[in-house]
Amino acid sequence: MFERHIERLYLINMNLQPSEGLLLITDDTKDYLADLLLEFYNVGSGLAKWVKKVCYTSLGEHGKEPPEEVWRETFGDKAVDVLKEAGLFEKVLNKENYSEEEVVNILRSYAEEVPNVVVAFPYYSTTHTFYRKVLTKHFGVRYASMPLFEPDMFYGPMDVDWVEVSKVSEEVADILTEGEWVDIKAEGTKFEFSIKGRQGIPDTGLFHKPGDYGNLPAGESFIAPLEDSAFGSMTILYGPDRKLNEPITFKFKDGAVDSIEGFDPYVRYLEEVFKKHEKARFIAEFGVGTNPKAKNPENILECEKIKGTIHIAIGDNHTFGGTNKVPFHTDYVIFEPTVLIGGRGWQKLLLEKGRLKL
Repeated sequence: MFERHIERLYLINMNLQPSEGLLLITDDTKDYLADLLLEFYNVGSGLAKWVKKVCYTSLGEHGKEPPEEVWRETFGDKAVDVLKEAGLFEKVLNKENYSEEEVVNILRSYAEEVPNVVVAFPYYSTTHTFYRKVLTKHFGVRYASMPLFEPDMFYGPMDVDWVEVSKVSEEVADILTEGEWVDIKAEGTKFEFSIKGRQGIPDTGLFHKPGDYGNLPAGESFIAPLEDSAFGSMTILYGPDRKLNEPITFKFKDGAVDSIEGFDPYVRYLEEVFKKHEKARFIAEFGVGTNPKAKNPENILECEKIKGTIHIAIGDNHTFGGTNKVPFHTDYVIFEPTVLIGGRGWQKLLLEKGRLKL
């Protein structure tokens, strides 16, 4: 049903070659994902040297490490067995303290037939996981992360001029890299934080070089703010998968959510997360949407790509330049923001009431 669109994704977005190996992963959160996995597999089988696929049991939260079966399919049984013998594998899955160098050395020594391209569309995101990081950073894998993906996206935010999206995303990322501070104003939001010394990352949708990764649909530029720097208030209308019954407001102090105002049931969910994972409170990401065909506000994968929006995430950011390691990462979109960004001796109006000023 989506063969033409899947083929375009492989050839244009991923630059998949006939000599390369392809791994497809998803979970069983939504019934349609298994059907989509089969379509991706069938199309990929005609384009790649080999294709593997895994559908695993839903993990229930964004940012959790994929389960053991995915690691075994990716790196081989021997590599995982050695990690387990060294007492490292469970620490990786649980995002506990471990030596990244030691884990990487074991994987490099024992991994077999690692894919060149990974297309990951489980409902719950793998973007901010060590699994993704080790594949892209240490094995040069090109990685498309598609959490919350819905097939209708093939006709909207996936049907764009990717060269233009890439150009705009890279320009915004350069501004983020140069910046030292960000000041945000929007309805119910007055918020500031530091990005000094951190690297802006463009999510271009063109994953052609070794180690390239990002979302599909793509179209954003993002950065990891300094974890203790956020101060102010942020009001949101949408949670990660639905419109809230009423707006809720985060109050930030010393980089973390100090309190939440509002009565939507989502508040109680977050309070339980914070009790379980204290580090989930901290600011993790600042992003700017750059995709002109992204429209749907009720799907965070698409919503955070809407050109002229911004998003703020809390939780894990250690895989893209931050220092916070926690099994939780969730983004919240702010509409029609005015964003001022600056450094020593300069400042720039990046967005004015939702209009990107480049």
